[in-house]
Amino acid sequence: LEMYAETDGDGRTRYRQRALFHPHGLAGHAYWWSVWPFHAVVFGGMARNIARAAARAAPNHRA
Repeated sequence: LEMYAETDGDGRTRYRQRALFHPHGLAGHAYWWSVWPFHAVVFGGMARNIARAAARAAPNHRA
């Protein structure tokens, strides 16, 4: 899992994450395709939670 944040020229921060998996053989590919539908749910929720926590911690956060 790769996670990183980068700031643009306007001072806004973008959070990015991606899961990398290099399957080996038929079993590896079968595993990848069997868990793929759950990635959007799991990693999407993770990204939203990280972004919310970062926004709350920002000095200029508006509630």
